[in-house]
Amino acid sequence: MRNGRKLSMRAAVAAGSGVVLAATLSASPSAADPQTPSLSEAQRKVAKLSHEAEQANERYLELKTEVDSAKKQIKKLRADVKAQESEVDEVRNDLAKTITDRLTSSPMGPTTQLLASGDPDEFLNGLAALQSYNSTQADRLAAFEREADELEVRRKQLSSKLEVISDAQAEMKKQQTTLDKRVAEAEDLVERLTPAEREEVYNGDHGGTSRGDDDRASSSAPKVNASGRAKKAIDFALAQLGEPYSYGSAGPNSWDCSGLTMAAFGAAGVSLPHSSAAQSRMGASVSRSSMSPGDLVFYYSPVSHVGIYIGNGKIVHAPRPGRSVEVVGVDVMPVSGIRRVG
Repeated sequence: MRNGRKLSMRAAVAAGSGVVLAATLSASPSAADPQTPSLSEAQRKVAKLSHEAEQANERYLELKTEVDSAKKQIKKLRADVKAQESEVDEVRNDLAKTITDRLTSSPMGPTTQLLASGDPDEFLNGLAALQSYNSTQADRLAAFEREADELEVRRKQLSSKLEVISDAQAEMKKQQTTLDKRVAEAEDLVERLTPAEREEVYNGDHGGTSRGDDDRASSSAPKVNASGRAKKAIDFALAQLGEPYSYGSAGPNSWDCSGLTMAAFGAAGVSLPHSSAAQSRMGASVSRSSMSPGDLVFYYSPVSHVGIYIGNGKIVHAPRPGRSVEVVGVDVMPVSGIRRVG
């Protein structure tokens, strides 16, 4: 483990671009005060606050994924609206030109001209042409109406998508506020503890294995019976053992839970969003009895945490602030689902 441990509190801010907020909790000694909680109470409260902060962080990341996707769709919708406007203008101009030409060339009107004809054959031929003309005009008018209706549909789709982005960005700000508040509460709580108590709060509840930088070369990761993409993802995740948790981070030197799984499967050629909730909708659902190394294991309801199953009842995951990427039992938290994405 690193000497002089520090708790990195980093989170994506609400600007929509994933900028990271850094807040550092020093492990320097602090004087005890009358309101200092007991060690067990501190452990419980820090775990609760960290979980609530992670929920806000993962919800923020899910909303950011939705915003990014909506922005891409808006670009296409705007192009569609522009193309549809051109199509409507073309049909409208064609219809207007045909009507204008007809009126200009036949001021008495086509029906009056036919009735004035003394030649029966000319009359019959003209009537057939007039019927064809009227049918063509009706088709053109119907085409114009269809194109105009389609334009209205596309404009409504664009407006709806813009509203989605606006609402999501407002919710992102709320989640950012919640995250900042929970982080501040945890920092304030831990500041009242002694250095030894802080270490116990950070590490006394996980029962996992990790690798610090100082002994990285001499430590070995668990052996995993996997192949293909699953093995590549697991190998990547295990190579990060001992690296710290950090809100909103996806490497290369710190991670949050979904950032680690996203990067691990990215190394295996599988694209995942940076959000545990969004990842829980990827791939195929797997039963507990059919779980195999490489499957993603999700926790809590709604989903707010994710790890990678490595076999033998273990997962590798980025746990929470003050802790590092580690290997723990699969039931370290309440499991809510398992997905196979590779």
